[in-house]
Amino acid sequence: MSEIDHFIPGRSTKLKVPLERYLQSLPDNVVQAYVAATTTPGELVLDALAERGTILLTAAARGRRGIAGNFNPINTLLVEGLLTLPPPDEIDAATTRLGDSPKRGVPLREHISSLYASTCHACSQPVTVDLFLWDGEADKPVEKYYHCPHCATDGQFPVQEDDLATLDRIDRQGVHYWYLLERLAQPHQPERKLAQELLELYTPRNLYALTDISMKIETLFSGSPPHSALQLILLACLDTCSKLSASPLPRPTALRLHPPSRFVEQNVWHAFEEAYRQVRSLSPPAPLALSPRLDELVSEEKGQAVVINAPLRRLASMLPPASVSLVVTAPRSYYRPFWTLSYLWSGWLWGREKTALFRHLLRRKVMGWSWYRKSLSAALRSLHRPLRAQGKMVFILEAADLTHITNLIVAAVGADFRLETILYQAQDIHPPKEAMRGVEGAYRLVFARDERPDHRLQPPSVEVLTQALQESALRAATEMLRERGEALHFSWLHTAIYQRWSRDDLLRQTLMLEKEVSTTDFLEEQMEAALQEGLKTNTLDLLPDGSCEDEMGCLWWLRGKGYPPRPLGDRVEEAVCQALREGAEVAHEPLRDSIYARFPGLFTPGPGVVEECLRSYGVYDEASGHWQLRTEEESHGLVRERDEALTALVKLGQRFGYQVSVRGRRLQELLTAPDGSSQRRPPKGMDVAWEEEGEPCHLFAFRQTTALADILGDTAPELGEGRRYIAISDRRLDLLRFRMENEVLLRRALAQGEWEFIKLRHLRTLARREKLDLRDLSQILGLEPITESPEAQLPLFS
Repeated sequence: MSEIDHFIPGRSTKLKVPLERYLQSLPDNVVQAYVAATTTPGELVLDALAERGTILLTAAARGRRGIAGNFNPINTLLVEGLLTLPPPDEIDAATTRLGDSPKRGVPLREHISSLYASTCHACSQPVTVDLFLWDGEADKPVEKYYHCPHCATDGQFPVQEDDLATLDRIDRQGVHYWYLLERLAQPHQPERKLAQELLELYTPRNLYALTDISMKIETLFSGSPPHSALQLILLACLDTCSKLSASPLPRPTALRLHPPSRFVEQNVWHAFEEAYRQVRSLSPPAPLALSPRLDELVSEEKGQAVVINAPLRRLASMLPPASVSLVVTAPRSYYRPFWTLSYLWSGWLWGREKTALFRHLLRRKVMGWSWYRKSLSAALRSLHRPLRAQGKMVFILEAADLTHITNLIVAAVGADFRLETILYQAQDIHPPKEAMRGVEGAYRLVFARDERPDHRLQPPSVEVLTQALQESALRAATEMLRERGEALHFSWLHTAIYQRWSRDDLLRQTLMLEKEVSTTDFLEEQMEAALQEGLKTNTLDLLPDGSCEDEMGCLWWLRGKGYPPRPLGDRVEEAVCQALREGAEVAHEPLRDSIYARFPGLFTPGPGVVEECLRSYGVYDEASGHWQLRTEEESHGLVRERDEALTALVKLGQRFGYQVSVRGRRLQELLTAPDGSSQRRPPKGMDVAWEEEGEPCHLFAFRQTTALADILGDTAPELGEGRRYIAISDRRLDLLRFRMENEVLLRRALAQGEWEFIKLRHLRTLARREKLDLRDLSQILGLEPITESPEAQLPLFS
């Protein structure tokens, strides 16, 4: 077994499962890496808060046994149902049978489709409406969307009287309504009023149609293999056919769910067919061998996995001591609306027995992050018993904000786990507009059981702990900035500080004072105070991200430090080039992962930089999925290109009448004319200088990479008053633009030095001209030179 000390980017998948928008992403390649590194074949892997079957599939593929548990029956349906989907032809047969089943003398699909029947406004032929747009205040549809199969009319049109008459024929609180209400709550239960409110999330027509489908599924398929597949399809419809489906998700703290003033009513049968196609596409080549009971998997080693619908504490109590080698999961963020919707959908699918699992959540008026943290901590504490002494607990999150991460860390430490590793990569390349705001991103948190002696009998004083937290935080922030060589937004500093606090045992000490202070608030206060102290003592600085220096600072940097001698961007570019040189042809993921492995801990490259470097230095073959080094990057090609560029600069300078000096013996023979040469050498870092009366007036550096620290950094030589140019290979331009957009220190250094860029192709063109004027040089300056403007191109075609 080994430890993973570097960030592994998640592999995106195009396959989306039902309720995808409510679930935490869980990339299978990341799970696979942690399972392989921390367990051996035959060992038990536990997904303690399972939402999807990724972990069980990965564990089985690696010869491990997997356990997935969740108190929410909706989540366990998603896990177990997707893992045991029957073959596509069986799903086809089941849905066909369901659609053909009789309802009021016609097949069910025809009966439901008739509820959305209308007339084409163009040809007056019958059509089936795909969706209605409702005015919630008027409580009626006002527009409809359809495609006419007769005249091909397609679009959105006003609702007609016949459409309203069809709606009026549906009883708003008929048998189907009371059937569902009884499945959710009895008249005397406190949840009865909530159940009535939740049924209002569906139009009477959709409530009726969805109830018809659910009753048919139970009547025809209960206990048969296709049953869970049809439940998954129905579950997707319960989401997409509600009044909330086309609106932004409710806020996380929403106690009650209210439809928007305007909402979309989906055609239920069309939605069912779409969900059927989605679920069918998820059918695995070979369903996982699930054990019916936990003891069969654990003790008798029968099957590959088991799915348990139970709270974590009860699941942990069912497991033998020291039986689990790895706990790996994606803990969901605090999001109350999903629990409320799960209550509704659980009652719809299974009745009141399953809704009882949500009563403790529904009856709490006050929840929030404090409740979330304490509840999670109590649940995680129960894992000590089944987890082996050397076992790990890994949280994999693809999209988490600082509040979520802070509460996860504090909950785990409060459950006597020690934070070993925290890895982070932002989702967005654009920083926040405020200094103390974070950027949502992907996290990998690794915890181990905290076996250190307990010091709770002698907790530290608040004053002593305050000073220790602030000193540790400021030290972590300054070291992070210095070692990465980048101006960073707050999320990076937050990550470094929590890593240092864990190493210094300050998180556990803070939790000893939880009766005196609010733990997360106290920690955040000390973090902010430490950074503010850094600003006051001229240790830290805030830089604006935009081009206007008057903008509010949002990126943290070291006070008085200019461009760093070795910024992380340079190191990433070098690592990518080296990795491509080491392999003739390399598959994308192994190549990308090998590059990330060169940047452990807090040195994770920012989003997109590795990929941009790969495109700059490599060529990707879509058919094979392999990268290889560009032919232009071969050593002989680089030498030839450099000689060509510098030769052009030398000859242009001589033609313009300057004295020219060069660095390096290879170009000395070009300085043949006595009046065109100089005995001086260009300043360090510069390749060619054009001089007038013994003073350099134009200085040129040719670059085949975007590493510019030798001429931009604090240790760069004095270049005098001459104009400064960087001639650069054209294939490096996209990478240069990317880095300039993302690295404020690079932009600032280029602006302060008044550097101007020259693209190599324009330099070549200028060198080939018969007649030259010094003004021609100005036409090719910049990443967007005048010569590329449409006006400049017109003479070429006149």
